[in-house]
Amino acid sequence: MQVVDAPWNIVSLFYKCDPYTIQMYLIAIKSFYARIKRGRITLIVERDFSSDVRRKLQHHLPGIGFAIFEDIDLGACQSGGCWERLMFMLERSREEYAIQLDSDTVTFGPDIGEVIHCAENNIPFTLSSWGNPIVPMLEAVKSAREIESNYVGIAAERLLDRYPGAEHLKYVQASGAFTGFARGGIGRGDIENFHREGEKMLGARWREWGTEQCASNFAIANSPGALVMPFPKYSNFGPRTVHGTGSFLHFLGTHRYKFGYYAMIARDVIGELSGGR
Repeated sequence: MQVVDAPWNIVSLFYKCDPYTIQMYLIAIKSFYARIKRGRITLIVERDFSSDVRRKLQHHLPGIGFAIFEDIDLGACQSGGCWERLMFMLERSREEYAIQLDSDTVTFGPDIGEVIHCAENNIPFTLSSWGNPIVPMLEAVKSAREIESNYVGIAAERLLDRYPGAEHLKYVQASGAFTGFARGGIGRGDIENFHREGEKMLGARWREWGTEQCASNFAIANSPGALVMPFPKYSNFGPRTVHGTGSFLHFLGTHRYKFGYYAMIARDVIGELSGGR
């Protein structure tokens, strides 16, 4: 699968990867690229990333580029918890449209026309958790307070009414696994400030894994013209998801192996990419 140039970049992050992660990434990127058909591909890897694995990926994806995890400028943001990924996306979006694609995703439907439209027209997008729209930030706070969960992302969302200027801002309860950042959109300075204010609101808990997703949600929701991919055509996999009728699933860890669905759909996609073999 040769990388074909286009005015957008499809970015993924490898962190402490293992052979299974590599297999999942190849399924994710190849199934997506078979439908979008063009665009640069960048993989964020650690400095000591295996040269053998790099060659394997270059064999599968001739033209793939690599960025070094440790070299990403975090500014005021913390290290770890995928903040490197978000800050890299914001840096890239100064010059080009950037699509964040997690390794635990599979594209399998007949078309992803909505994504192609966004990429071609510089429209930011995100993957809704369960069809949630972009709403005023204060409305998102009310919704978060109705959820019984101690997850740090929900805990942070419950406090967003304390965020400076919250009454003029927007938010979306979404997933950072699949997002499109518009060229010239929201800047990294806005997200560094979001990090600082989040830490003031939540204290030490802010540095738990999961707050980067809040920042990604904030970034997309407050980008001009942003939209949410239609649900359930694009969704997270889980017991509430309508399966078999969509085009894209994010197999987040909570439900990834339920019903053997990931294995089944991955086999189907591999068969499709292999020409039915």
